[in-house]
Amino acid sequence: MKDEEKLQLYSCIKRQFADPGLYKLSRVYEWLFTNGFSPEMLGYGSFEELCEDFPEVFMFQDDRNSGFILIKDWNDGDKNISEEYKHPADNFFGTKNIILNDDIIEMTQQSLYALSKILGNELTVQQMKHLVFSRFEDARQSDELVFLGDKYIFPIEHCHDGQMINGIITKNLNSYGKSLYFSFEKARSSNTTSGIPERKPSEIPDEEKQRIYNLLCDNFPLYKSHHMAAISKLLTDRGVDRLKYGYVKMKDFLAQLPFLELKEIILGGVPQYLVTIRDVGKSSLRLAKADEVVHSGTYDVGYAKSSKIPLGKLRDFCNLPVKPMSILKKFIEENGISVDFFKLNDNITEDFETARNNGTIRFYGGKIVFPIRYKKSDGSFVELTLKPSAYEGKDWFLYYVDTFVRDSKMSVAAKYPENYAFTDLTMLCELKALALDEEWDLHILGEYLRYTLKKIISEKKFCVSRNFSAFNTGLADKNYDDIFACFEYNEYGENELVGFCTAYSSIKGKNIREIFERLPRQAVYFENSKDLIFDTAKYMYIDYERLFLDNIERFPLEYLSEQFFDVRETMDIIPRIKTETQKEEQMRLCEKLKELYLKSGKLAFRIQNSLRSAVENAEKRVKRNFKAAVPAYLPDADSVAFMIPLALIDGKNPDAALAVEVTRSGSYQARTVLSLRRAYIFSRLVCGPQDDWLSPNNVSLSGGKETEMFNN
Repeated sequence: MKDEEKLQLYSCIKRQFADPGLYKLSRVYEWLFTNGFSPEMLGYGSFEELCEDFPEVFMFQDDRNSGFILIKDWNDGDKNISEEYKHPADNFFGTKNIILNDDIIEMTQQSLYALSKILGNELTVQQMKHLVFSRFEDARQSDELVFLGDKYIFPIEHCHDGQMINGIITKNLNSYGKSLYFSFEKARSSNTTSGIPERKPSEIPDEEKQRIYNLLCDNFPLYKSHHMAAISKLLTDRGVDRLKYGYVKMKDFLAQLPFLELKEIILGGVPQYLVTIRDVGKSSLRLAKADEVVHSGTYDVGYAKSSKIPLGKLRDFCNLPVKPMSILKKFIEENGISVDFFKLNDNITEDFETARNNGTIRFYGGKIVFPIRYKKSDGSFVELTLKPSAYEGKDWFLYYVDTFVRDSKMSVAAKYPENYAFTDLTMLCELKALALDEEWDLHILGEYLRYTLKKIISEKKFCVSRNFSAFNTGLADKNYDDIFACFEYNEYGENELVGFCTAYSSIKGKNIREIFERLPRQAVYFENSKDLIFDTAKYMYIDYERLFLDNIERFPLEYLSEQFFDVRETMDIIPRIKTETQKEEQMRLCEKLKELYLKSGKLAFRIQNSLRSAVENAEKRVKRNFKAAVPAYLPDADSVAFMIPLALIDGKNPDAALAVEVTRSGSYQARTVLSLRRAYIFSRLVCGPQDDWLSPNNVSLSGGKETEMFNN
């Protein structure tokens, strides 16, 4: 390619993709093709060949060309490019010539969702985005677009209280994000016609503080960071009215509550707040004044100011429980030092005074951390963590003794969290809101993540750094960008889930881009797309007796009741299975059913015939529509199978699934029976189920004994 052609091509690229960074390959190709710069028009056989000839601007993410391409700034080219093709935030700010599109403006899902709720128009996030673009263009054409030094302001719509909601366009402070950033606010007015009374803030009554504290404790875990938007929504939905006390902004209102800590962070280039709830006791809340509460102030752990450190000797304000003191005493004695509790108490009291004088005390998540004289095996000092007390007596207590040695080359984050349980509902709600719209039950979503993580680890795709790790969830956001689960190493030596993100948003996304050489890759469940299509011409082998005996605990209880209806010994067995909570006892009762099956040839014949009839009906359904055989992944067998619908009870509506695997000969072999709930999870690992019989609307996502005995 000639230099002149490169210059023209680069000019075209900068018109649409002004900022250097990763872009979807399909979008770049479409833009070039639309503007007459397709590879074929330039004499190349493929887009890859064109990129190889222009490495100054184009670079693929990895050898597999994962669908994204890195666009770089071309310094030599910039000198010859017209000013109109420079950074949009520099060229268009103040000129009112800007045209909003997805390539230049960052519009977070949370902001658009919140805007839709405030306006009450029930638009989706995508529809809300198009409405904002439309209102911006209307304001530009009608001269209602206001430019105030460093931002555009334009009207969007009136909300329920009559106030106008204004959109705000500012420069994106995040260098890895898009050029511009969108936010919104209520229009400020000097009159009270909006319906919101103007008044000076007043003291929040203790009763209201107590009510808010109890409400937050019932819905959010303590000592974890929550986005202020989630806190604000809950309080608003439960009737907490900040305007009643004269606070227009929720941030100012929350700052008056002594049991909350607000931390300012940067998300998408603008300041936002995380809220941490401190444990101060629900039954007898001891309310302190706002200026007496310790706030960490920043997102990262920082050293505390002396004015915030408790005064006096450690033993005067801090309880030293027996358990953590015993842990510390045992650690010291294992290192050859003899010490009694009284001497140990004096030593750590002196060490606290030394740390206070040396400025080595720090705050972490509302807790005090300081080093003591005793050393770990790597030469670093043991640290003690103090936590605020919720009980009468001393204000603090010894909470944690850190004797753990962190590997300087690779931290404990390298310990893959194979058995991690995704049970934090706040985190799961965050993921559900970020991902493409889907009828997720949160427990199902947690199970999906658990099995995905196991597969990721088996394929060695779990990405680990010194204190940060991540994996590809296999889910995508509204822009079809991959969503990653992020972990950090906590003070207990464990991997802790800290949230979900894409590579192009939030601080966690920045970590993924900067720390890892390549983005975490998805789990691979099949090698050929042909493996996902059920061949109705192949024979399916089924040993009906083994199928029943090996999976009796997975059949619906109603089906078992129908089959054993005339067996007197089962009159109390099946009801007991339904009410039994211990799995061992359930299995013992199932063994009794097996014994009765093996004793009665008549019963065995009846059950095998009923299974054969259900399978034949399923085969008819699959032959009419091959998509009814849904591809799935079986974690225990580490293999791909097909889920075949079984209507065991009424012969029409599926109430279980038959898992069918491909044998070496190419035929099919029935492997096991699964509940619809479990079948849905396993099929969702591979892809979103397409057939209506295994859709979220028809599957009992909550599971339970009414559909199966165990969650197998």
